[in-house]
Amino acid sequence: MDDAAVHPPAPHGASPDGPVGRPGEPFDLFPKNIDWKRAALDTVQRHPLSCLVGAVAVGFLVGRYRGRVIVGALAGVATNMVLRQLGESFTASDA
Repeated sequence: MDDAAVHPPAPHGASPDGPVGRPGEPFDLFPKNIDWKRAALDTVQRHPLSCLVGAVAVGFLVGRYRGRVIVGALAGVATNMVLRQLGESFTASDA
């Protein structure tokens, strides 16, 4: 171990030089400066039927497995809007 390039092993197999790479490196699949809107529009223009079929499939799956939750949330929002309008109409007539 006299050579400067040879390091003793670190505990638990970690690199003796500290963390290797930067945080989030395994998840950096796309460049930082990609224009997502333009890329999505180009994809839809090149493959309109495939995108339509994919959107229908995703919509079906979301509706199939989360439809009750979505409808319940929309019903709650609609109920709150109606009750707010009723409340405002009752308070406005008192003035």
